[in-house]
Amino acid sequence: MASYAESLRLSSMEPEFQAIDDHYLRMTDRNTGIVTSVEQQTISRIVVAQAGVGGNSDVTITLAQMGFQHFRIADPDVFEVSNFNRQLGAKMPTLFRNKADVIAQEILEINPDADVRVYIDGVTWDNVEEFVDGADIVIDGLDISVMHLRERMFDLAREKGIPVFTCPVLGWGAGIAVFDPETSPSFREFFGEIPEDPDSEEWHRFIERYAVNFLSARPAGIDIKLGKRRAKQGTPPSIAAACRLNAALVSTAVYGFLFDKGSIPVVPTTLHIDLLGTRMSVTGPKKRFLVRKALGVLSKDD
Repeated sequence: MASYAESLRLSSMEPEFQAIDDHYLRMTDRNTGIVTSVEQQTISRIVVAQAGVGGNSDVTITLAQMGFQHFRIADPDVFEVSNFNRQLGAKMPTLFRNKADVIAQEILEINPDADVRVYIDGVTWDNVEEFVDGADIVIDGLDISVMHLRERMFDLAREKGIPVFTCPVLGWGAGIAVFDPETSPSFREFFGEIPEDPDSEEWHRFIERYAVNFLSARPAGIDIKLGKRRAKQGTPPSIAAACRLNAALVSTAVYGFLFDKGSIPVVPTTLHIDLLGTRMSVTGPKKRFLVRKALGVLSKDD
């Protein structure tokens, strides 16, 4: 069976179209022995569409360091002092600057020949189809406040045969879900129907269940009650170490999915790593039911 990269017809291009400049070759030289030359050439052509580059900025920068060089990055927010505890790109010289604009500059400082399209208004209902169309992979880092828009982005990617990678940080860990457009359930099938009223108790219960979908057990080192209260206020707990793990998980999963390597699962199975709790485990539908039951977030459909 062909890998996803092979299905994109990027790894079988004629040699004359495989010319890569000297900077790129030197920049990616230490990948050799881990990434093959054909894989590296393929990586150089992959189009990454990343929605949200605040807490997920680690992912963008890691992918750029790996040699990905075609990006669409979207984020309407600016860097604030409250971002300094975890977000790469957040520092005094970038204070109050648009996050996507800053991260685009970071990419170009790594690879001056990178092609970066910036959406400073973020992903919106007006541009989501343009944002997804023509991408090879989609990385989800949208805020929980725009769940309906997130569902639309997932659905468009699914229609166009594009995988989606989403990896929220959870205490001292992170959980990754890879949505394969051919074999994974849809957003709604996996997460359930999104309530209409964001101020309702039903909405808050949905957000709790949404997060639990990425867990394999109660996260270590986090005050659950305080975390829930902060999440309702729109400021969920988040720490730098977990954001670094998020980047490692997504970039590895992207490589594995592209070239059909490794064993990172695809939805409905997820992978959760809790560094402080020294746990790494995969969670399928049966185990997810037990986790939801243990954490008291079962829905009427469970």
